[in-house]
Amino acid sequence: GRSSCGSGKGRSHQGSAKYGYSLVKGKANHPMEDYHVAKFVHVRGHELGLFAIYDGHLGDTVPAYLQKHLFANIIKEEDFWTDPGRSIAKAYERTDQAILSHSPDLGRGGSTAVTAILYKQPPSVGGQCR
Repeated sequence: GRSSCGSGKGRSHQGSAKYGYSLVKGKANHPMEDYHVAKFVHVRGHELGLFAIYDGHLGDTVPAYLQKHLFANIIKEEDFWTDPGRSIAKAYERTDQAILSHSPDLGRGGSTAVTAILYKQPPSVGGQCR
């Protein structure tokens, strides 16, 4: 859900990684417009750490949209497992286009988005040691 003042923590299901976060609303006279993601999920046999901050501008509709859609768009990119950097860039572009096409519903606001995905790459199969 929506970010609010507070903090949280968690760990990977395998217990090998931990995270923590803290959220503080500034002194502005409007509600918190920021959203976040901090969790571990399992996708196609891999554990992924998904972390993001979506800093809303002129409302919270766009950061809420990003919280719901951006990671799904990244992970479903065809080359995500082989070229995550390129897949993240492509998903950002596609998500931005979707936001622009939904602008009548989402309003005139926007968002800054910062994302990080952690995963352990499986060992290469059939490789030779030299």
